[in-house]
Amino acid sequence: MWAIIDLENAYVSSERLFDPKLRNVPVVVLSNNDGCVVARSAEAKALHIKMGEPVFKIRDKIRQHGVVLRSSNYELYADINRRFNMVIAEHSDTVEIYSIDESFFRLPILANGRGDVAAAHRIREAVARSVGLPTRIGLGPTRTLSKVANALAKASEKVWRGVIDLHDVELRRLMFDAFPVGETWGIGSALEAKLWPLGVRTVADLAALPAAVARDVGTVVLERLVRELNGIECSDFAPDPEPLKGTAVTRNFGEPVRDPDALREAMVRRAVRAAEKIRAQGLVASRMIAFAHGSRYKPNAPSASRSARLSPATHDPRSIASVAGNMADSMFVPGAIYTKCGVMLEGLHAAGEAQIDLFATIDPKAAPLLAAIDGLNGRFGRNTVRIAAEGQGAKSYDTKRESKSPSWTTNIAEIPIAR
Repeated sequence: MWAIIDLENAYVSSERLFDPKLRNVPVVVLSNNDGCVVARSAEAKALHIKMGEPVFKIRDKIRQHGVVLRSSNYELYADINRRFNMVIAEHSDTVEIYSIDESFFRLPILANGRGDVAAAHRIREAVARSVGLPTRIGLGPTRTLSKVANALAKASEKVWRGVIDLHDVELRRLMFDAFPVGETWGIGSALEAKLWPLGVRTVADLAALPAAVARDVGTVVLERLVRELNGIECSDFAPDPEPLKGTAVTRNFGEPVRDPDALREAMVRRAVRAAEKIRAQGLVASRMIAFAHGSRYKPNAPSASRSARLSPATHDPRSIASVAGNMADSMFVPGAIYTKCGVMLEGLHAAGEAQIDLFATIDPKAAPLLAAIDGLNGRFGRNTVRIAAEGQGAKSYDTKRESKSPSWTTNIAEIPIAR
């Protein structure tokens, strides 16, 4: 059977793990540059603080109710995700990480054809004991049914104690009648609008949709989703679109940039990070786009972009940073004020499968050098070893994270000390 486990309020729960003062008080985690709300505690939700709401619009509410703000601490969240999946792997031989706070995994089905609810509770207890975070688990014969079960477990935590099993067909019918179709995994607002004229309001209505109609309305993806809702596993079912053949690293500046050297340095940092991302996936890029612009709220704000072919295709940060730096130089306008820049790497291919450039000179030392850099940064923390063009230390143009908690689990200098 399939199961999916998710961390309850993952970002907020991770912040509370090392700071008990945050428990039972409204807590909000902010986006890059501390601009918008990206996570809320139950207490913050009760104050009607919305996801994506700009911080400046809720300043009065923050002061009035003592809402605690935290900048996104991605180092902490990524490490919690790693620990969380290590615990799941002790109970299952198949673990598929779906997102920063969710993972699918397999469990044996019971002799009576039902899901192993007792095993699911043991896994929740193991995560709570080893990682310290609350979870919910949904069980089902398909990924889609486990995802629906998980959503139902969230909505009725006290009734089901965090675990729901949808192997029971009668229970599925009962639950599906009360579950809005728009909250189903893979059903976005556009597809929901197409289903509405067909009388599809609930998951029960969707599960009853004929396969041919489902395919006509939402292609083979919706047809497979309907089959999965009826307990028929489709191994190639993927409700999310295929990932694009590119990656991007774009950031607003913490402080506006007026200096060409600062713009170049910021662009290089983003380029190196983009190269790091594709290298971790064993990919190389054949095209790069860079941009820099000012505030859209200011008249005559600067805006420029450049593109370049990378030949041969590469993930070497030295080559990518060199091109990005030259692009930044060509975009800079004296006297202009910049608030954001970014780099996009496109034309991604698996390393070794990209088109070869007959006239390019390959550095034979590149592979061991990059392996050594990645190894040191992985062991001792990002930016332990970096390209000189990135500059040293924190800069005013870096993303603003004024309320960031310490990197409790990834930086030895910030590990909490018990007294």
